[in-house]
Amino acid sequence: MTVIRGTTRLAAVIGYPVTHSRSPEILNAAFQAAGIDAVMVPIGAAPEDLAAAVAGLAAARALGASVTVPHKVEVAAFCHELAPAAQAIGAVNCLRFDDGRVIGHNTDAGGFVDSLAAAGFDPRGKRCVLLGAGGAARAVAHGLRAAGVESPGGTLAVIARRPATVAWARAAPWTPEVLRDAFVTADLVVDCTPAGLAHDADAEAAFVDALPLGALRPAAWVATLVYHRRTIWLERARARGHSTVDGRAMLVHQGARAFTIWTRRAAPIEAMTEALSEALTPRGT
Repeated sequence: MTVIRGTTRLAAVIGYPVTHSRSPEILNAAFQAAGIDAVMVPIGAAPEDLAAAVAGLAAARALGASVTVPHKVEVAAFCHELAPAAQAIGAVNCLRFDDGRVIGHNTDAGGFVDSLAAAGFDPRGKRCVLLGAGGAARAVAHGLRAAGVESPGGTLAVIARRPATVAWARAAPWTPEVLRDAFVTADLVVDCTPAGLAHDADAEAAFVDALPLGALRPAAWVATLVYHRRTIWLERARARGHSTVDGRAMLVHQGARAFTIWTRRAAPIEAMTEALSEALTPRGT
């Protein structure tokens, strides 16, 4: 149980809405396990209030803040400095407050690669395919490139519905032929689209039905960034015997990187993983 004292440092997760975020459960478990006198609270800040929310946390000498939708791009304007990953990706999901200065970081990219490593997949020199070209795909691509995916033998393919609008990568068109050709040689396919977030099971099933899962080699891995529920995409892949990675590990590891940025200490991954599992387990089960 978290005890709040006069010495307790404040951390926050900023979003709008923010009720969906599991960061408070994860980070508060980390603070408790590490013996750090800090507490994370959710702050629902509308876009027009984002500047005031960041300034208020800086004035309060907060330990740090996580940033979630819809603020990951806009919050960069309120940072005094951007870490290299945040600058390259064009998005910020972690703030460090340092003597009145706001430093913007992106831990999504490294968190995704950490989640692959924890599952046993090394992207170096592998053939990876990203479905979708939004902000999530851009972070994943940055992480994979930093991990050496484009070293000899490896490739990174981005497939998008509107490839002409993708400025950060040379995206291929979303056609049955392109998808099949990419899947045939892929070592890893990552769904970076919002399809798995939908509550419409029929629409989600139709999306997966249109993907050539049967073209994947048995050794290929399949991943999603969705963490709050099992997706049809991963269920179908598991049924075919593929190794899979869901968004839970990415959420934990991006939070672990934020924890280290704020505290300069290694994160208690096991405690954070257990906290997320408990938070996602329906009550009464």
